[in-house]
Amino acid sequence: KKMNSVKLLDQILMILREIKDDENQLEKVLTFLLRDITISEEEERVQLPEKFDKVVDEIVSSLDAGLVCFLNPETIEMEDVPKELLTDPEEFEACTGESLDSWGLKHETWDKCITIEPLESNDSFNIMEQFTDQLENSMLKNQLINALNNRKPFANFKRIIDDSEIRDDWFNFKHVWMKNHISELIDNELNYNN
Repeated sequence: KKMNSVKLLDQILMILREIKDDENQLEKVLTFLLRDITISEEEERVQLPEKFDKVVDEIVSSLDAGLVCFLNPETIEMEDVPKELLTDPEEFEACTGESLDSWGLKHETWDKCITIEPLESNDSFNIMEQFTDQLENSMLKNQLINALNNRKPFANFKRIIDDSEIRDDWFNFKHVWMKNHISELIDNELNYNN
C-alpha cells in the first residue's frame, strides 16, 4: 500500500513539474485541491454533544455584537454581557445608567463556567484573509486583497463585500468559522475539566 502511495505521489509531482510555469494550469490544480480534496469546514468542525447546538448559534450572535458570553456546560445556560460592563463598570454606568449589580448576573454562582470573549481584531482579520484566499481568482478577489493590505482594511473590506454578489457567501463563511471556533473553545474546556 505504501509503495502504491509513493508511485501515485511521483505521478502527481511529475504533472506539477510539467505545468510549473503555467499559471492557469496551476490555478486549476489549486482550485481542484481546495474544492475537492482538502477537508471541508464541516468535516473539520469539532462535534460537540447535540445539546450545545442551539447555544453555539446564540454565542455566535452575541460575540458578533461584541458581548462576552458565559456558558454553564452542565445546564447549557448562557449569559451575555457587554464587554465594557466588565472591563470598566464605572464608565459603563456613567454612559448607560446601568450598574453591574443591576444586571443580576448568575454566572458567578455556577459551579462550572466557560467564558468566551469577542474576537480580537487579528482573528477577525484572519477570517477575512481566509475568505479572500478561498475565492476564485477574479477582480473582486484582487479588490479584497488590496483592501486588506492598505489602510482601514475592515471598513474597506466591508464596503466591497456589501456591494458585491458574494455578501451572503461572506456571512456564511464567517458564521461557519465562528461556530467552529466556539465549538473548539467549548470542547477544549470540557476536555480540560474532565
